[in-house]
This record gives sequence, C-alpha cells and structure tokens, in this order.
Amino acid sequence: MQIYGVFIPEKNRLLSYFSQFKQGKGGLIVYLALIGLVLGGFGFGSIFILGHGHTINTSSQVPWGLQISTYVYFALVSGGCIFTNFIGNMFFHEKYKPLASRVIFMGLITAIAGFASLASELGHVERMYMFMISPNPTSPMFWMSVWYTADISILLVEYINIQRNKHSKAMLYTSFIIPVITYCSLGSLFGAVGTMPYYYSSLLPIYFLFSGFLSGNALCAIIAAFQSKTSGNMRLLKPFFRMQKIALASVFVLTFCRIIIGLSSNLTGYEVFRETFFQNVIFGIGGALVVPFIILMYKRTFGGLVLSSLLVLLTQFMARLDLVVEGFRVPVFRVYDMPERISYFPSVFEILVVLASVSLVALVYLISEKTGLFEIAGKGGH
Repeated sequence: MQIYGVFIPEKNRLLSYFSQFKQGKGGLIVYLALIGLVLGGFGFGSIFILGHGHTINTSSQVPWGLQISTYVYFALVSGGCIFTNFIGNMFFHEKYKPLASRVIFMGLITAIAGFASLASELGHVERMYMFMISPNPTSPMFWMSVWYTADISILLVEYINIQRNKHSKAMLYTSFIIPVITYCSLGSLFGAVGTMPYYYSSLLPIYFLFSGFLSGNALCAIIAAFQSKTSGNMRLLKPFFRMQKIALASVFVLTFCRIIIGLSSNLTGYEVFRETFFQNVIFGIGGALVVPFIILMYKRTFGGLVLSSLLVLLTQFMARLDLVVEGFRVPVFRVYDMPERISYFPSVFEILVVLASVSLVALVYLISEKTGLFEIAGKGGH
C-alpha cells in the first residue's frame, strides 16, 4: 500500500503482528524495549514534574551530565548512519542497496532519540521555538539548533525519496553535506569553550565527525549482519568490515593526537589529561578501538562483526560521557570550600532517560522491521 508514493505496511500484516504481540509472540527484545520505554517515561515525567533540583545530579559545578552525553551520543550515531549511507551508495552500491532504507530510517530515529534526551535536560522545552524568533548568530548553540533541525528534515526527505524509488545523487550529496555541517557545529559548541581545556580544541569538530561515523556504522553493521543471516546474502557484510576498520583507525589517530596535545600542556585545567591518562589509554584506546579492530581483522564472520560493533557502541557511549563530564573535573574558578576535583555520578532518573532513548530506537525499528516496512520499500528497487 502507498500514500503519496510512500510504501507503508499492509493493514493485514499490521493486524497480524499486533495479534501475535498480544499473544506474547512479538519478540523478547520488543517486550523489553516496551518495558524500558515505560520506565523511561516515568523518568521523564519525574524530571518535568519534580524539577531538575530533585531528580538529577548536575549542579553549577557540573551543569552537563548524562542527559547531554546521551544527546551527543545519539546525535553522532545518527550522523554516522548518514555517512554510512553516503559511502555505501557511492562505493558499494549493489551490495549496500538492500539496506539503504533501514540505514536512513535508523539515522532518523536515533536523531529523534537524541533530541528526546536533550529535551529532558532543557527544562522549558516548549520554548525551543525562541531560537527562530530571537536568533543569536554569534552562538554555536544557535547554529546547532538550526542545523540539527535541517538535519532531521533532510533525513526525512531522503527516506521518503528512497521509499518512492526517486533517489538522486543531488539528494545524496545534500543529505551528506548538511550532517557534516551539523556535527561540526556540535563539535565546535564544545571545542569553542576556551575556559574548559578538556573541550577546547580545533580537533574536536573533526573528532566528532569520525567518532560519529564509527558509532553509526557499528549500529548499521549489526543491522546488516542480521539481514545477511536472514537473507543468506553474506555479501552485505563486506562493506561494513571495510568501513568499520577505516573508522576505528581514524578515531584512533584523532584520540591519540588529542591525548598527546593535552599531556604536553602545563596550563591550568590540562591536569585532567594526565590524571585520566591510563584510563584513556587502556579503555579509551585499547578496549574501545584496538580490541574491536583486532576482532575485525581475525574474525571476519557474522559473530565477529556483531561482537566488534556491540563493543564499539558500548565504549563510544562511555567515551561521550567521559568527554562531557571530565571537562568539569578541574574547577575553572576556585572559591572558598570548593574541592580541587569535582565528581559526578548520574541519578536514577538520568539513567532512566538513557533507557528511554535506547528503548525508543529499538522498539520503533523492530516493529517497523517485523511489520514489513523495509521489505515493502525494498520492492521499489532501492
């Protein structure tokens, strides 16, 4: 069935799946995601009703915590899905074609999940329209709002075009260039904070682009792995092995350069690089980048790709939390009774926000997959 040329699942198939769902045959992950969404909804409701002061552990010393980290993580995953779509179409077109609608759809829902986490941190989310009627072009945050809106819009257009089998190179390039600007803007929002040495760097926008590609490609690789297992077409995996190794190597170089630059400075605030050196080398480079690369080198199978990708997704989330929180570890302005090092641990409500974002992505994607949305779109020839 089509609406304005866009394929949607047949009514009978939708009713059949929801009938199975009510009988307990909807799939274990779907039920877990639904429970997670309900619990996460409780967390969201508590934050909005009780207020930040009673529910989250951020403060004037650590104003950005787990909610901002989750936003950055999902925003970069979304960008990574778009970069995967561009590279897949440009260099692996025939092998990548069956996955195009799934990858763009995943990019769209991860962008929405990231925005949901950000909304829980803003307080008055209903006032977000103010960035349009009272713009501040000198603020990186203003441009982040502009480009993030454009990014979601272009993703939606790109998905509709793929579903209508009217995909064009002009739209492919547009849907690549706008996310590049978007996530460079996000990186510059952090990198321009000169008072926070852990953030301040012209490397950060580039680091955001490549770490986003790494995370998004890992998520797409898991989708490709299960699609290849279902269809029996193992050729789907080949592009993702290559793209993932390139992404891991690129992020390794950028992470190494960032650590070396941080260690070489004796200015106030850069102590955080020395204090977290072993943590960054052992977990941030070894566990997060080297181990997944070795797995891809020596285990070129379905299991190897899934294991490496899951490890990347988990460690990159921890890397985003480390990036956001560790920036406030060394106080910029010392006052009476302020500790020399500031610590932060997220509250249960902040953790529920993460659970809600993850559950939203899993639930929407799995229901779309099980109701035949992508198979129907695939018959259009893309």
